[in-house]
Amino acid sequence: MIMEGMYSASAKQLAMRDTVKLYLGSNVSPYLVIDSAKSLIDSVTYSGTFEFNNAPTGQYYLVTKHRNTIETWSRPSGEILVNNGSTYGYNFTSSASQAFGNNMTQVDVSPSRFGVYSGDVNQDGAVEGSDLSRIDNDAFNFITGYVATDLTGDNVVDAIDAAICDNNAFNLVVVSRP
Repeated sequence: MIMEGMYSASAKQLAMRDTVKLYLGSNVSPYLVIDSAKSLIDSVTYSGTFEFNNAPTGQYYLVTKHRNTIETWSRPSGEILVNNGSTYGYNFTSSASQAFGNNMTQVDVSPSRFGVYSGDVNQDGAVEGSDLSRIDNDAFNFITGYVATDLTGDNVVDAIDAAICDNNAFNLVVVSRP
């Protein structure tokens, strides 16, 4: 997966490796979480290895959670996973249709790549004014380091982070769930 704010189209990579939590959600209402795993997403391959040791073989939604992106669910009907030590690959970057409700943005044209929306720094399921306010306050106070308000992964909260958040708030970016 690609985090929108951290992706550089000119460099064809993310600004940094970062931790993502992946949940397996039941593919029937009320879509309960069956298992979860954490992994580092590589800055060059956009991939991570997640091990689910508690989920039986079945059909699941893959749900991504990252410190400053919108929660993103895999495509409708979920994915079939076999719990027998098998390796399974899922690529959120190849098309917006890989996400439920096509809830991703194109981050590169050549090659075509898609990323999860950045800007949900308070993790409430929407990119809106409260997220922008946190980024603005941190930029004003010259906050640096590994913080949720740094959308670009350059360890500096600044106007670029605010612009990404502002654009996504303007476009009413929210979680799209079954």
